Amino acid sequence: MRQLTTAEWQVIRGRDPDPDLDAVEITEFSGPLLAGGLVIAIVGVLPLVGTRLSENADSLFGPLIGSFALAAVCTTTVAWLLSALISGLVVLVVYDVSPKVASAATEGALRGSFGRIEGAASSVTLVALISGLISLAIGLPNMASSDDESSVIEELLSAQVACLLLVLMLGFAAESIRTSAEILGSQVKVIGWLGSLLIVLISFYLASSAGPFAPVKLTRNILEAWLPADIDGVPRAQVISDVMPNNSYLWSMLIIAPFVTVTWFVTAWRLGAIRNLRAAVRAAAGQGEGQGEDGLEVEGSDQHE
Repeated sequence: MRQLTTAEWQVIRGRDPDPDLDAVEITEFSGPLLAGGLVIAIVGVLPLVGTRLSENADSLFGPLIGSFALAAVCTTTVAWLLSALISGLVVLVVYDVSPKVASAATEGALRGSFGRIEGAASSVTLVALISGLISLAIGLPNMASSDDESSVIEELLSAQVACLLLVLMLGFAAESIRTSAEILGSQVKVIGWLGSLLIVLISFYLASSAGPFAPVKLTRNILEAWLPADIDGVPRAQVISDVMPNNSYLWSMLIIAPFVTVTWFVTAWRLGAIRNLRAAVRAAAGQGEGQGEDGLEVEGSDQHE
């Protein structure tokens, strides 16, 4: 044991005979850790704050936010499935591959996508629970006294559900783009990402306008099942009509295009697709210029002859 300790000490002294604390190195070491801790703290504290605000607000705040979240998750899930289906049909029809190949590409992309969503949802809900417990232990947020012995557990579970719904909504939206790009990428590598943007836009508009999963219609149905017959003396139908006016459908249609475009850009940038697309465009431009110069040289030699 003594020999091992001596050898380890010699290794340490051989690497740096005069160790000191470098502020730059300490910053580089602690910076990512502090950023991660801040994200974990936000994930733990904000859902609890939102839960307490929903309890202290009027009786419509909680059901309204919950209905919006549930409807958004349903719509993005349907759009995710539609984008995979449309991408598989494009591979089958446009690129004229066999049905078995198109089906295998679609199924493989869906399996991988669902696994990523499942992993992200499990991780975020676990982080929300642990960071929520830590935030409660240090008194953040300030918990009001309650006679209900299960209030803390209910608030933690509500915070977990809020994080889960948010992750599912963003996850299915991002994975619809990635899944479509992977299915198209089985036949074409670069332009598949551009095609995925168009396919996902079509999928979201179909999911938001046709069938029972349209967000406005689904939100109204959830509110009708969630709210009591009278809310502060106002009939339920009138309350729903006030919070979900007739122009809600138009607003939902206007939000889709910016939301999908931003999600596509962030997903493509994170996975390096934008960099690959730029490189492909530069290569194609250089190849075109080279072919143009070759053509001019051949034409000039012909004229010279």
